[in-house]
Amino acid sequence: MPKKSGAEPKGLIKRPVEGGVNARHERAVEEGLEAIFQNEGGAMPDLKTFEPRRSRWLLYAGLTVAVFVVTLVAAAWAGFSIFKPFRGFSGQGLAMVIEGPERISLGQEVVYFVNYQNRTSEPIAAASVRISFPTDFVVASLDPQPTGEGLVWSLGALPVEGRGTIKIRGTFTGALGTATAIQVVGTYRPDSFDTDFDVLATKVLNYSDSVLVGSLETPPKVLPGDRVVIRYTLENRGQDPFENLTARFTLPEGFQREAVTGTPALDGRVAYVPIGAIVQGASTTVSVIGTFAAGASGEAHVIAEAGHRSNEGSFLASQKTETSFTVLAGDLSLKLVLNGQDQDMTIGYGGVLRFAIGYENTATEDLEDIRIRFRLEQVTPTTTLPSLFDWTSLIEHSSGTRSGDALTWNKQGVAVLGRLPPREDGTIGFTVNALPSTAGASGLVVRAILEAEIRKVGSTTVNRIVRAAPITLRYLSDVDIHAEVRYFSEEGAPLGEGPLPPVVGKTTTYRVEWKVAKTFHELTNLTLRTTLPNGVAWTGKSIDDAGQVVYDPATRSVTWTLNRMPQDITEQRVGFDVALTPGEADADRFAKLLGETRFEATDSVIGETIVRTSPALTTDLENDENASGKGVVRKP
Repeated sequence: MPKKSGAEPKGLIKRPVEGGVNARHERAVEEGLEAIFQNEGGAMPDLKTFEPRRSRWLLYAGLTVAVFVVTLVAAAWAGFSIFKPFRGFSGQGLAMVIEGPERISLGQEVVYFVNYQNRTSEPIAAASVRISFPTDFVVASLDPQPTGEGLVWSLGALPVEGRGTIKIRGTFTGALGTATAIQVVGTYRPDSFDTDFDVLATKVLNYSDSVLVGSLETPPKVLPGDRVVIRYTLENRGQDPFENLTARFTLPEGFQREAVTGTPALDGRVAYVPIGAIVQGASTTVSVIGTFAAGASGEAHVIAEAGHRSNEGSFLASQKTETSFTVLAGDLSLKLVLNGQDQDMTIGYGGVLRFAIGYENTATEDLEDIRIRFRLEQVTPTTTLPSLFDWTSLIEHSSGTRSGDALTWNKQGVAVLGRLPPREDGTIGFTVNALPSTAGASGLVVRAILEAEIRKVGSTTVNRIVRAAPITLRYLSDVDIHAEVRYFSEEGAPLGEGPLPPVVGKTTTYRVEWKVAKTFHELTNLTLRTTLPNGVAWTGKSIDDAGQVVYDPATRSVTWTLNRMPQDITEQRVGFDVALTPGEADADRFAKLLGETRFEATDSVIGETIVRTSPALTTDLENDENASGKGVVRKP
């Protein structure tokens, strides 16, 4: 084999070339090495001190891979430290199952079992269970007893496959048709962990039935004015007493109650009658008695329910019964209107009340000897007042007669009431003032009732009484406001500064005084507000018994606010100073100091907003004796 030019590489062991296969192989290897290590001039490097040159891109690639691997390992260890994987914990955790009926018969005692089991692959160091029932569930017994406040059980440690049961017995007393649920929350900690896990179990319930059975009894047909008795009978067919029951009647339009067994709460067409407990196998009956107002006719629908009020105030009906009956067209149509309305309203103490009474013969025969009577009935408070209107202010032109809180008209004063032909109608009107506040009472509610007695229909003596739909009147708080401007106090001490009378171009300060006074009812969200005219400046000085006075320069408004004025607080006073610098246009006249004052508050007894206003004020300080006649602006 011909020898390549150049020096031989140092450090290689040179062997003789022989003709055998091994010799040829060794020579081929040497030639390959020479081809690799020869430099550009064909010379061989000294392999005894030789260090191979590495490629830079390989070096960079290796460093990158090394950094990535280190980062990945560090992140894995950090994740393991923070999130703590199961380290052998496996399985379903704390398994919980609720056993018991889904369809509920209200008033029937039921039993529920809450079963729990450790389904993990290791012991549970600590576990607890909290059970939530609907608020209408009445607990009869618990086994075992809870270890915490409410329905909470601390179970302690549980071995693998460890299990237990909580037994709850009780009664649902909610509203028919309700869908609700039982909820169980379990908390547990596996033995190898230092954090808790939660598990939830839920059972949906439907209130589909009741142990109470009800029936309604009404007359099949009635006339307006006929005495109507609506009877509601309840029977307890369960195995346990049904307690704390109340009956709720939803009455037909135009039905006027005369009496209700027990002590009902008045709520428009709704009447509540307390029942109490009905023991197993027993029954009870409650009634509503009344008449239909004149003009009522057609189908009358009644709903009777038995249940109790929730903590939020809603009625939960455990039994419901409905029925309808017929109201025949009556003989005489009556209508009562107050201040243009035929519905319940609020009135102010001392306010003017204008009543109109309309009547019409709706029969096919004459009505004879009719007597119409208007009367007042005190609803609240329980303390009886001697009078419900200020009858000294009565104005009426129909020759009626008054007795106490009642007015009566007959054929002696209104001739047509002696014989009223078919389709004939008429009107009686009168005006009277509401009570003055000095004669009133807190929470006063009055019902205005109109009724008529018919002696004969045609030739038939009936002595029938018909009634119009009454109007309930609620007296608002008698709160009033007083606004004035002063330069001197009532004792004569100066409250203001500067020239008096005021002078053009010079500044005079005045004291504005507001007073809120009342006798009845608590007030909330009180505000007094006014606007300062141009030429009048806010001084920043204010005086108040309570609340806060704020001036807004953007709107030039002064506002006093107070959250609450209790029933026993009858007066609040507010004062602030303003500075007037009259201009040329103010000369030789009273200058305006304050815009209209507007008062707003909520009567917390009635639940309505009260608004009062006071007119704008000027430098004519008519209530300030020491400043009287010194209000006209003078020129310098």
